[in-house]
Amino acid sequence: MVLHDTAAALFLFGTTMQKTSHEPYRDPHRWMVFSVISVVYFFVYFHRVSTSVIVPDLLKAFDTHATALGLMSSMYFYIYAFEQPLVGYLTDRLGPIRIIGMWSLVAAVGCFMFGMASNIFWASVARTFIGFGVGGVYVPAIKAFSQWFRKKEFSFMIGLLMSVGNFGAVIATTPLAWSVDIWGWRITFYVIGGITLILAFVALVFTRDKKEPSEHDRNAPATTSDTAGASESSAIQVLASGRLWLIATIFLGIYGTALTFQGLWATPFLMSSLGIARIYASKLNMLIPIGFIIGSPLIGWLSERLLWPKITTLRVIIAIYIISWIGITFCYSWIGAVGLSVMLLGMGLVAGGFISVFWGVIRETTPGKTLGMVSGLLNPAPFLGVAVFQMVTGAILNRTERINGLYPMSGFTHALSICVVVIVVCLGLSFFLKNK
Repeated sequence: MVLHDTAAALFLFGTTMQKTSHEPYRDPHRWMVFSVISVVYFFVYFHRVSTSVIVPDLLKAFDTHATALGLMSSMYFYIYAFEQPLVGYLTDRLGPIRIIGMWSLVAAVGCFMFGMASNIFWASVARTFIGFGVGGVYVPAIKAFSQWFRKKEFSFMIGLLMSVGNFGAVIATTPLAWSVDIWGWRITFYVIGGITLILAFVALVFTRDKKEPSEHDRNAPATTSDTAGASESSAIQVLASGRLWLIATIFLGIYGTALTFQGLWATPFLMSSLGIARIYASKLNMLIPIGFIIGSPLIGWLSERLLWPKITTLRVIIAIYIISWIGITFCYSWIGAVGLSVMLLGMGLVAGGFISVFWGVIRETTPGKTLGMVSGLLNPAPFLGVAVFQMVTGAILNRTERINGLYPMSGFTHALSICVVVIVVCLGLSFFLKNK
């Protein structure tokens, strides 16, 4: 009996060791995958906001105006938004690492083209290549992390990814301005293209996707089962839902205005309003992504511990967001550099918190069988918002005459007022959302 029990124990121990040795989540290669994807994602955010710092250089180099510049910058967001379904489809069939590597090659080509652009047309084409290339990173990253990391690690890893991405937005302010002042914007983008090319090579050669799951892994719940199991009737119901388009409009309005200001007009606005050099204006602009880095995890953490529903928290966030916009747009002359710094940091804090709480609201108010479908349909909305608002604000600014290469504050006030109106409308729309 003792011998039988001992043999059984040894058998169970051996079986456990065999399973552990084949446990895919213990493979140290996952950290190589995470590191490469994170560095690539750094440049996704970098390119989103990089044009803000070099606006005066582009206006001078291409002898163009704000409308054309806004269109050029917005090409990133148009192509990024529209390609997401294609990226998701190919990620499932070719693997996330291969998509990230190949798409990074396209982004590298776009950087080289941007540095060589002779006019605003070719700069817009280059910006389209960049947008297409970096658009093949986030969705594959989610897929790769779901393969390499446990479910309990997944949210934390996505949070780290977002932090690295927003750090890229920070580098696209003052450090980019330093680089442009020293080497010029063309050489700077050549260097960025070279780095991106190296990252694409590393992704394709030195990283790999996780092998097909073992039988043990197949017994675990599938991460895409809800999406795959959604019926055609469910898809029609979601598309016909007024709630979907209501949420998409709010997402479009809040994120679109935030990134339009941070990514295109913040630096020239600060130069005009405070009469400061670009290098100092870019330092102040850096407060927005810093606020985003802090606000996204902090406000998301707080929203889980507050007694009121998340939708109420979302409304409070939007209200504070409106206050920051009013302070920047209408009160810049008397709040000065200190007041504007507070407003910029506050804008970043609540914008980051909005993203965290927004997706919390989606989880709470969307049935599990359609959550994946709803998320996929919502994903392009904020980027379309950025594209639209950059063109609209650029067209308004173009109605004014530049003074010493900068648009006057009257133009900025009129352009940013449109953003304020949109955000107020988004706050009103949020009251039509139900808590559950």
